[in-house]
Amino acid sequence: MTQPYDFGEAKAKAREAAALQRGAEKFMREASKEYALAEEAFRVALATRIVELRAEGQPATLARDLARGDKDVAAKKRLSMIAEGVKEAAVQEAWRRANDRRELDSFIQWSMRRDLAEGFGNAPAPQYDSPIGGRK
Repeated sequence: MTQPYDFGEAKAKAREAAALQRGAEKFMREASKEYALAEEAFRVALATRIVELRAEGQPATLARDLARGDKDVAAKKRLSMIAEGVKEAAVQEAWRRANDRRELDSFIQWSMRRDLAEGFGNAPAPQYDSPIGGRK
């Protein structure tokens, strides 16, 4: 940024940043939901396979490890791990958007201070007149 924002630009940028923040928060909610669903599917598949293996006569100490190695259970675990990664990326995006808004706010504050310091819209400085009754 090389020039200060005027009021309209500042307001537009603030709205844009707020919309991006809301989008990031929505993405985070959706990613969290997808992660929860994927984790639930994995846990149900794991428990179901453990019960099946126990019914087939596998020892309890071995059934859990065998169930985790089952292709369907392992695939569900992979999907759960991917969903967890997406959720973490969504959290990071939300943090980044919040930081972008703080940075934008500092630029807006700088723009206001600079505009005031330069005479509010480049108005000429008032002409000095000696006070009435002052010494000559």
